[in-house]
Amino acid sequence: MMRIFAIFFIGFMMIFLNNHSLQAQESMYSEISYPFLQKLIDAAKNNYPRMKSYERRVIMAQDNITKAKKTWYDFFTFSLAYSPTNTTSLSSPVLSGYQIGVFLNLASILQKPYNIKQTKDELLIAKYNKEEYDLSIETEVKNRYYKYIQQLTLLKMQSKSAVDVEANYKQTKYKFEKAEETFDNYNKALITYTEQKQNIIASEGNLLIAKSSLEEIICKKLEDVR
Repeated sequence: MMRIFAIFFIGFMMIFLNNHSLQAQESMYSEISYPFLQKLIDAAKNNYPRMKSYERRVIMAQDNITKAKKTWYDFFTFSLAYSPTNTTSLSSPVLSGYQIGVFLNLASILQKPYNIKQTKDELLIAKYNKEEYDLSIETEVKNRYYKYIQQLTLLKMQSKSAVDVEANYKQTKYKFEKAEETFDNYNKALITYTEQKQNIIASEGNLLIAKSSLEEIICKKLEDVR
């Protein structure tokens, strides 16, 4: 009784391990590298032109705050006049020599705090926009990377199936040439072999498209990412 149970248990474990191995081979999760994905995200944030545009907007907003705080002299207007003659009257007294005038712009003084606050708000908006795009570009890189891994996994599966399909085709062809196989079976094997070749070509094209899409957003070749 124990021997029968042991045989049954061993057989069950072999089936389980074979199925688990097959699932692992067909899964795209084994192909995903999260450290490499993070490098792709960093490359996109450092190289993608729109990302640089958001960074420049933050810098410009910071510069505007500095300018707004430094322009206190705008409140005052200076004038210098020279009069060679000395004429005085009740209506327009004019003295000879140089005359300096200082005028205070009260409207600018009242407007100054508002201008500084506005530039600070513009900086916050620029930072929020950059943070939002940080999240967007990270999600986009992930989507394109997962699509690339998906196509890579499908191509590997197609290539593995092609080995069996080609072997079956060659064997069927060999038997057909020796009159040991029917034309119908040979024709079916040929059609299956041709379709498998077409599937591989389609998978290769999809992989190249996914790779090109991923390289577009990181602005470099995948092979150059270290």
